[in-house]
Formats: sequence, C-alpha cells, structure tokens
Amino acid sequence: MVGHYLVLLLVLAGVGAALFLGVSFMMARILLSPRRMVGGVALAILGRLGPEDLGLPFEEMSFRVLDEQRRGSKLMLLGWWIPAAVPSDRCVVIVHGYADSRIGALAWAPTFRAMGYNVLAADLRAHGESEGTQTTAGFFERHDLSQVIDQLRAARPEETREVVLFGVSLGAAVAGATAAMRDDVAAVIMDCPYNHYATAAQTHSRVMGMPGPWFQRLAIALAQKLSGADFDAVAPVNVIPTLACPLMVIHGADDLFVDPVDMDDVERATNSRAPELGPTVYWRADRTHHVLAVRTDPAEFRRRIGAFLSVAIRAGERPAASVAPR
Repeated sequence: MVGHYLVLLLVLAGVGAALFLGVSFMMARILLSPRRMVGGVALAILGRLGPEDLGLPFEEMSFRVLDEQRRGSKLMLLGWWIPAAVPSDRCVVIVHGYADSRIGALAWAPTFRAMGYNVLAADLRAHGESEGTQTTAGFFERHDLSQVIDQLRAARPEETREVVLFGVSLGAAVAGATAAMRDDVAAVIMDCPYNHYATAAQTHSRVMGMPGPWFQRLAIALAQKLSGADFDAVAPVNVIPTLACPLMVIHGADDLFVDPVDMDDVERATNSRAPELGPTVYWRADRTHHVLAVRTDPAEFRRRIGAFLSVAIRAGERPAASVAPR
C-alpha cells in the first residue's frame, strides 16, 4: 500500500515539475517575443498609425544591420525621419519601450521637434515592422542601434552633427547600452528606466497577475538561455555610473511598472556618477505614471529637457561640469 502512495507521489511530483517547466518556458517565449504594436493593435491602443496622424512631416527610412545574435545574418529595421520645424544639425533618436513601436515613440516627437531637433523613431528588433524574433533587454539591440546611428549619420551628415538618445523603459536601457559603446553621443535621456530587466519583468508580471516569483525567475533564466543574451550586462543600474556622456534620468513617482525600491537603485547609480562623465540630472516627477511625464505636465517636461540639453550640448564644447537636479 505504501508503495502505491509512493508511486502516486512520484507521478504527481513529475506532473508538477513538467507543469512548472512548461509554464515557465511559455513565459520565457512571451518575454522574448511580445505582441507587435502595429496595425489595428496600434490604432486601438494608441489611436494612430503614423506621423501623419499627428500632422508631422516624415520620410520612411530603413536600416540593414548585422545581427550580432545570429552571426552572418542581417536584420531590416524600419524608421521614420521627422525633420525639425526649421533646418537643424541636431537629432534625437527616440527608442520605444517593450511591446511598443515607433508608433508609440511618436508621443515625444512633437516636443523634440518644437525644440529644434530632427527626430528618428525606429522599430527595435522583434518590434513593430522591423525584422527579428526575439527582444533581448538591450543586449543585442545596442549593436543594432549603434549601426542605425552610423547609417543615419552617413545618410544625413548635416542634420546629425549632434545626436541625442532618448529612450523609454526598455528603450532607456537600449539607449544607455548603445551610448556606452560609442564616444560620439551628445547626451542620453532615460525615461523610466528599470534597475535590472529581471526585477522589471517580475514587477510587470505581478501587476498583470501572472504566475508567481518562482515561475518568473525560471522564465527569465530560460529567456537568457534561449536568446544567448546577458540581461545584467546592459542593466541601467550597471551602465549609468560609467556612461561617459551627459545623462538625464526621469522617473514617474506613481509608476506601477518600476518599483520605488528599483527607482531608488537607479537614483543612487545616477547620483554616483563622477563629474568628469558629464552633466547629470535626476528628476522624479510627482503624480506621474510610467513614461507619462510628457503628458502629466508637458510644459514642465519640455522645460526640464530643454535646460538639460542646453547644458549638455555646451558641455561637449568645453570641459564637463556637473548639473544639480532642479
């Protein structure tokens, strides 16, 4: 009789383990391949399909980049070039967040365009209409974006003398990791960066009511194994202290998807930056949710961004000086 119970327990344990692995594997696949923000999905969620819906002039651009994830392969990444209202030699590259696209990135385009910047909004790999099947927390995206910048500058040298990277959420991690590879980025602005991709994924899963921490930890480990990416290598909290260019970090105080403890980690990393790395500003916007500082108070958002960029661009022309948060 005891033997029958032991067999039953072993069977149940095996089924439980298989279920645990199966659910975690499914979660890993979802992490790597989010639903694309295009067509009807974008129209339903964002209420627009392109720059024309915001009255913005634009040109389609495409970038063929070497895929560092699959050596020897290439990816086609698509973007929109939005010229400044008056001719300008400054450009901001807007990097969208997880499960978003260049359509979502358009939310910030009018602000930067009004400030005298040309704008490039491009779809990251495995997002929007760009090629690729896996998103990797910025690990491979940093190589993609660096090549995009090279190709953009080659195509439009007079309009990209100063390049600023503005990234939101996942895009903030991509922007920071890309700038860390280069010495020609005028400034980086990170809007609502997480500290580590793993903690962000766990917070998001908790908010969305997905299976608990054990499932999430295994899913993240599996996602790294399946993709060949090291998420911690491009974690904002690790990149920020060494980023050798002017940096502004924005958090929304009421962000559901970045835990306050994680915000504190990022703020400490930001404040730890040595003055010689360039002007540094940290702003935690009151009564603001995830990546919505531009909507909570558009005038204040533009004022703070403008003040930072004014000092950041000047800093590139003379020895760096620190900037106190305002």
